[in-house]
Amino acid sequence: MKLLITLTLAFLTPLTAIGQTGDSIEAIKKAGGQVRNVRGGYEVSFNLGKRSLNDQDLAYVAALDSVVVLNLKRTNVSNQNLRHVGEITSLKKLHLELTQIDDTGLQYLSKLDQLNYLNLFGTNVTDESISTLKQLDSLTHLYVWKTKITLQAMETLRESKPDLKIVFGVDLSMIEIPDPNAPTETPKTQLKFITNPNAADAPRSGNGENIEVLFENKSRRKVKLVWVGYDGKLKPYGEIEPGATRIQNSYENNTWLITDTADNALGYFICGDQRALAIIPQ
Repeated sequence: MKLLITLTLAFLTPLTAIGQTGDSIEAIKKAGGQVRNVRGGYEVSFNLGKRSLNDQDLAYVAALDSVVVLNLKRTNVSNQNLRHVGEITSLKKLHLELTQIDDTGLQYLSKLDQLNYLNLFGTNVTDESISTLKQLDSLTHLYVWKTKITLQAMETLRESKPDLKIVFGVDLSMIEIPDPNAPTETPKTQLKFITNPNAADAPRSGNGENIEVLFENKSRRKVKLVWVGYDGKLKPYGEIEPGATRIQNSYENNTWLITDTADNALGYFICGDQRALAIIPQ
């Protein structure tokens, strides 16, 4: 009888866990979130749904095991809601950009010892959050453009975390992030190459979701990759040898100009809202 009970418990425990996982995922989806499997666990996103969250919605997320990416960009997440986020100890990447959270909410995140990427762009955090940020032992990338954190406070943080990459303004080269779901396969979406010898015709970049572009140079010459800024100014990002590829962090509606090594324009790409392939033709 004891053996039977032991075997029964051994089989019931994982089945119960599976049931709880399914219930949590279903609850998140009903709340307007998206859940997908990524390397190491789950990615949960509310930034593409209703963007109107309540406390229970994030409690569902906290109840789901192995959430490694959470995207709350442009949602109405509150400081109080973040107490649930602080319970997701598996979290590695957190998007809070363009939300109303401030120093009070950020304090709930101090125990996230696996968090390596934190985006606070456009939030209300101030210098008071530096003490919280110092407690995030695994943090490698921090985005604080358009916050109330001063440059002096950032220097204090750099002193305690010399390897931390802090993005204090728009610099796409600095936000090549350690993504738990970093894809290696060729993107299914392909950007159109717009042939144009006039660099002035390339439209200035617009804003949007963070994406990744795989540039592939199928021409027989070395080319330059140039970002067209939000102000229309050109910023070189690198060179691509013939037959070579380059993975570039970018944003939806960004424009990438392709030139030869003499800076003569060849054409440009305009990013969409998904990871994409950009083939530079012969």
